[in-house]
Amino acid sequence: MQEGWLDGWKMRLVEMTASPASQYSVPRFRMDLLDQFNYARIAAKTPMLRVDPEMEAWLEGEFPKIDTADLNKVTEQVQSGMPRYYRVSVCSASSPSLRELLQRFHEYTHRAQPEMTHMAVAMRPRASGLMYEALLVMGQRLREFTPEALSKSGDEPFFSTCAHCRQPHFMKLSNAQRSMALECPKCRRKYAVIAADSSGKFRYVNEFLSGYAPPSVFPKNQSRVQQLFTIWSAVNANCRYANDLGAKVGSSYAKKDQMDSWQFADETQRLQRGDCEDSSIFLADWLMSRGFQVRVALGRYGDLGGHAWCVVKIDDKEYLIESTESRPDPTDPPLASRVGSRYVPEVLFDRFAIFVPVSANRAWKGDYWSANTWTRIEPRTELGGDPILTRAPSGMSLKNQSKSLLETAATEDPSRLARTSFASPASPTFLNLGDIPRGARDWSQLMLPLRGP
Repeated sequence: MQEGWLDGWKMRLVEMTASPASQYSVPRFRMDLLDQFNYARIAAKTPMLRVDPEMEAWLEGEFPKIDTADLNKVTEQVQSGMPRYYRVSVCSASSPSLRELLQRFHEYTHRAQPEMTHMAVAMRPRASGLMYEALLVMGQRLREFTPEALSKSGDEPFFSTCAHCRQPHFMKLSNAQRSMALECPKCRRKYAVIAADSSGKFRYVNEFLSGYAPPSVFPKNQSRVQQLFTIWSAVNANCRYANDLGAKVGSSYAKKDQMDSWQFADETQRLQRGDCEDSSIFLADWLMSRGFQVRVALGRYGDLGGHAWCVVKIDDKEYLIESTESRPDPTDPPLASRVGSRYVPEVLFDRFAIFVPVSANRAWKGDYWSANTWTRIEPRTELGGDPILTRAPSGMSLKNQSKSLLETAATEDPSRLARTSFASPASPTFLNLGDIPRGARDWSQLMLPLRGP
């Protein structure tokens, strides 16, 4: 009587004496429970819940071992077993009758929790089969992070898995930050770098190398080093340095704090200006189209802050190519071993992949190509998707109490939040471009004539 099961026993007796065709079954209970939730959510004008088969499969395996007397512990088990769930609300009830058990969840289903996207329910017998116990889990299943999802999102969190240690975690990103590196909260290693183009669409940085090369003719007898200097001189002489041109006029994100954007090579050539990563992408794309082994480096130059440059490998020699410095001098080839002591790369990329240090604390020793120094990651193939997920609006979870139900709610542990860094490689003044007035938007080099074809 204290548990309120008297009405349940009455209903159970009615169910036992009813005809087989009208008996209430567990599958019918599951469907009616979902409908009960969604009727209430339709009335409240919130998105409907979906059943998560992955969660249900996990619950079916774990529910026989779960002690529902401590639902705070149950929420910890759910978030450990299903790390994709950012918010979790757990509710448990028992009754001799399935119909009465459905009524016990009535109050819980009418509470506004619009941030929740999916639900799952598990059943088990109690009292030698005379009772039913149901465990209901409702949660906010996070979308898998992709650059496209970030382009369309507000401030909602995302789910991701580290490409290095496979640690699942979540991240809170703002698309007002136009470029960033994603860092695993466990191993502290970067595993993706993204940036926004001039239309506000985010991409993995290697996707800015689109295979573009300007129309050009080179002498047949020109060596590879001579070709390198010809292309380098052309980019250098016809690309004016500009501090973060930013968004296109009239684009949806063109605000004062959102004016950093990355350009494709054809954009930089058409505009004839760009910052360090823009001219580096232009130079690298052109060189790669000519068959050169090239990587774009994002990192630091001395004490002057973020920077981008290119590294080219020809016949086992590494050339450090500065797309923003003074005119290239073919008589003084910039070998990385000689000129690169103040350059410290944090990430490299080519058209197909990004390269990150094999250890977060590894000292930089000047090697741009060794597999012992760099780990190769193909973001599109190594960072997967989630076919189950439907987008849900964000909001705050509610933690109401009920006398007839055991329930609890929780939000994901902040220690599993991924970090972002590396907002923009070109944000501070860099290198020895002393002719750039502090705070100036544009700086124009002398338009030196191109080398002969």
